[in-house]
Amino acid sequence: MKRTIHLGFLLLKLKAKFIFLVSLILTFFLFSCVKEGDFEFDKLASNQYNPTIAAPFVSSRLTLKDIINDTSGIIQVNSSDNSIKLVYSTNKLVSIMAKDLFKIPNQSIQTDSSNLVLTVPSGDSNYYSIIKPYSFILPASGQRVDSVFIKNATLKVKVNTDINHKGRIKLTIPNIKRPDGQDFSIEEPVDPTGLSTPFTHVILPINLSGCKIIFNNAPGHNNEVVFKYEHWLYKDALPYNNPYFIHLNDTLENISYDKLFGYIGQQVFPLKDTLNFDIFNNQLSGQFEFNTVTVGIKTLNSYGLPIEAKIDKFQAKNGSAVVDVTDFPTQNPFNLNYPTINQVGQTVETNIANQPSTHLANAINISPKTIIYNVNGKANPANNPGIQNFVLDTSKFTVAVQIELPLEGKVGGFVLQDTLDFDLKNIKDLEEATFRINTWNAFPLGAKVQVYFTDIFYNKLDSLVTNVQNEIITAGQINPITHMVSSPSFCFNEFLMIKSRLLKIENAKKILIKAILSTPSYPSQLVKISNNDYLDVKLGVKVKTIINTK
Repeated sequence: MKRTIHLGFLLLKLKAKFIFLVSLILTFFLFSCVKEGDFEFDKLASNQYNPTIAAPFVSSRLTLKDIINDTSGIIQVNSSDNSIKLVYSTNKLVSIMAKDLFKIPNQSIQTDSSNLVLTVPSGDSNYYSIIKPYSFILPASGQRVDSVFIKNATLKVKVNTDINHKGRIKLTIPNIKRPDGQDFSIEEPVDPTGLSTPFTHVILPINLSGCKIIFNNAPGHNNEVVFKYEHWLYKDALPYNNPYFIHLNDTLENISYDKLFGYIGQQVFPLKDTLNFDIFNNQLSGQFEFNTVTVGIKTLNSYGLPIEAKIDKFQAKNGSAVVDVTDFPTQNPFNLNYPTINQVGQTVETNIANQPSTHLANAINISPKTIIYNVNGKANPANNPGIQNFVLDTSKFTVAVQIELPLEGKVGGFVLQDTLDFDLKNIKDLEEATFRINTWNAFPLGAKVQVYFTDIFYNKLDSLVTNVQNEIITAGQINPITHMVSSPSFCFNEFLMIKSRLLKIENAKKILIKAILSTPSYPSQLVKISNNDYLDVKLGVKVKTIINTK
């Protein structure tokens, strides 16, 4: 038999693995413990001289860890009573990074000086200077930058003038410090020879990477940087055509930073996510009730500023059934811890300890297909500019919800259904086949199971189980005090497929599996899964063949 399994309820490594585990225990072994090649009827059908052949298929013991294949440590054992809980953390919601949250736009610094009256130099040159204080334009009012470490920025300088004398021009920006700590300055010769006036002189773009800008925010100043222009005019025989003008156009473009200190104001961080619970796609009906569910929050924050987080939406949905989780956290919004000035570049953790949530238990009990949760963060919620902020370009915060699910509760008529690919070949020489299943079940769940054989279009050809009212597996014996299994239950099942039925399924391409799970005495009996629980399975087949001497 070719066996391709894509059962949604086997996908415990997905986001919602904690919710549906208990229902796996009884159905998993039927459809997952038989390996490819086990049903090789073609090998049994030819060159056999015995009219009856019996062969064991499977002898296996499954524990909870075998079923879950837990490689990430979600299973935790309570040392006091050996009960089990699943600890599951959702995918982290990640905020926008500082480089995208707080951007310094391009800056344009225009300096105009008209009606310049220049005189013939008494020495070899004439000199004048222009000082231009400039306040950086930031994304919002009230924001302040005290200093910024430039990761990348380009300075472009254009000089437009009608001065017809040779000279040199120097631009000094004392607020910008080069990597060696010196004030930033450039000096450029200006030669109008052969040019008609006015003319434009363009200085090649200058890369400011690695520089630091220290802003003036003293009273009366706001995010201020000073541009100082000095112009030396050389003595020559050309006439002086007073008055002159000079227009200086500087731009700072493509500004990015490694670190920024100041006050970035109130910013909003919207974080949204939807978890698709594929494992409930196989459920048709029934009740699945957990006794206790606890939930906590873990945040990591590298923004050096106060942040307030609020869960605006925490909702489970299954079709028209909707459950809002509003009893967690008890304090909503809540404040995130943040690194101090002595922790620049570090990440600080905030934990809200796990607490019981009735709403979340109710949400899980509707077998949700999706869980939607929205978290909104607000920077500087008190809007106090006196609080020093700092950010790195990579600063961010994350929010993860941690859910602890003690495997304790009730299951009533919980119906699962899924499909396997199926291929049965060369069975014309078989008279009949009898499948025998012995189980020793130390899990507190019983199951009724039916298996349908269908064609490629899912038309039913035959079924395996003749009496679907009987449990194929019975639950272990429950201790009424501990609610755990005190001793396993044994169950024997035999399924006969005579030749006419085998021929009916010879062209089957699919197996449709339907399982109904229940805990004993539902809904009055509460059960717990223990670390000692197991399921022993022995599966065998006996076939009667037609003598074939080929």
